[in-house]
Amino acid sequence: MKLKYRFKNRYHNITYNVYETENGIKVLYLDNPATVDFDFAILFKAGTSFETKENVPNGTAHFLEHMLLNPNSTFKTKEEIDKFEQGSKTRPSLDINASTTRKNIYITSYTNQKGYLRAMERVESILEFPKRKFASQMEKERGIILAEKSRKLKKEKDPFLQSLIFLFNNEQKEFTYNVLGEEEDIKRISINDLEKYFKSRFVTGNCVFAIQAKGEMNSKVKSRLEQISKKIPYGIEDIPNKPMLKNKWKVGCFNDNRANGVSFSLMYFNNAEEKIDYKLDVIQFLTSKLLAWLAFDVLREKKSLIYSFSPFKAGDLSFYYDISGFSFTTEQSKVLDTLNELYTLMHDYTFHFLKTKKGREWFDDAISRFIFPRSIKFSSDLAESDASSIIEGKEIFNDNKSVKAAKSIVIEDIQKYLKEMINIPPHIWIEGNIKKKEIKDIVNKSSFGKRFNINKPLPN
Repeated sequence: MKLKYRFKNRYHNITYNVYETENGIKVLYLDNPATVDFDFAILFKAGTSFETKENVPNGTAHFLEHMLLNPNSTFKTKEEIDKFEQGSKTRPSLDINASTTRKNIYITSYTNQKGYLRAMERVESILEFPKRKFASQMEKERGIILAEKSRKLKKEKDPFLQSLIFLFNNEQKEFTYNVLGEEEDIKRISINDLEKYFKSRFVTGNCVFAIQAKGEMNSKVKSRLEQISKKIPYGIEDIPNKPMLKNKWKVGCFNDNRANGVSFSLMYFNNAEEKIDYKLDVIQFLTSKLLAWLAFDVLREKKSLIYSFSPFKAGDLSFYYDISGFSFTTEQSKVLDTLNELYTLMHDYTFHFLKTKKGREWFDDAISRFIFPRSIKFSSDLAESDASSIIEGKEIFNDNKSVKAAKSIVIEDIQKYLKEMINIPPHIWIEGNIKKKEIKDIVNKSSFGKRFNINKPLPN
């Protein structure tokens, strides 16, 4: 096993090591002196976004994830699995699980460091597809998944899925489905679909190992990782096609007759580059915090228009873009006033504020939180979270570089970025007990609509 590179995060005291097995699988190993855990995960680029490409029903990835935890040719019954994973006074228990996202399937194990070899043995056993045995368990598992699905909203009733359909506008439909699939999808998934998906997606090129433990990687772990890697068939990396997602003025609505207020989200596409621009990353973060701070002060405390103002950034909804923005809720009667006040805040008041003594004090306080970071809480899934960057060919986030970048930022950088940002047309997503035409008319009459709506009717 070859060490490719390493760095020590001075602010979390964790050493990041990236290895590569003999057959080319990347291994992220976090040496964390603050843990007594041994956390081991295997990631496969096999999430639901690949189901259409593999010509299988939606929900196949999630169904496969369920099946992999079932008895197989190594552990032939549930009783054998339970007995192996159970702890005692002489050995730690194992927490073995799996999960499915739009991008990946994760096989995870968490245990005390003294249980590391058993954890690796159990994870290794999951990397097989005994077709005949799984076929006999299909209907039992289908019933469990249908019961899980019964708690979920149907696609047309799910505001989150509908917001994705609105946002992506058919450019990446593979990210707009429920991870579980719809009920009719789940009912038609066959053992052949599962086998096909397993054989196509569970290959070396689509795989990354992730470990978090205390101390350097020992020879037993290295040997076992090489053994596990040889169980995974060779396959080239799947590099998805890049969609063309553009920022443009667009207003979408979802009617929720249970709601009292009206919820707004203003959303923007940002390119997710392989190499992180740390200075830009800090500036974007500070700008979102500034808007949230001022919105709270002006729109809530002074004008009583909103309750909260929440910035967000999502990196799990596309392979090539981050979706950032902010959301807030207001009363239906105050929608126009709220949008106009927010526009004024973003386009005028913010720049005035940054030139004041109070604005400079805000900037000094905000930047200090980057330069002097606090300890983070221990996270058992830190390694697998960071490994998701590796599986996409992206840089692992390095706080050392982020702090260095923060030290070079001045208040004028925020002003310059904000000038660029406010000229980007937003996607506006609205949820509430509303009439769609009526609320769209209000939004188009707002200062945002007057600025960005190029399709507005011409005056007589």
